[in-house]
Amino acid sequence: MEGTLIITDAAGPNPDERIIKLVGPLTITTMFDFRDTFRSKTGAKSVIIDMTEVPYLDSAGMGSIVNAHVSCSNTGARLALAGVGDRIQTLLKVTRVDSVLALYPTVEEARQGLAQ
Repeated sequence: MEGTLIITDAAGPNPDERIIKLVGPLTITTMFDFRDTFRSKTGAKSVIIDMTEVPYLDSAGMGSIVNAHVSCSNTGARLALAGVGDRIQTLLKVTRVDSVLALYPTVEEARQGLAQ
């Protein structure tokens, strides 16, 4: 599945909070834009990746999410995924990546979970 990935990167309502919204597939052809966007700003203590409108994730896309998690861990930040669809959740469970990442049904629940 190929397609365009639209990325919106915004500060969250709380200080040191960043919300990256993805719309479209996160694949080997679109992951570089995600990676560059993720790396473009630093300093946030909480990063939420809103995947509500991501229909598909391939192994390269999953790798970019795991790299984002490692990057956050290395800087003391926390990362959460919000709105992950069933298809992607299945992939994360099969690969056991779901045990490493914080998954929440909505951005608001992710914000509350990271604030604790």
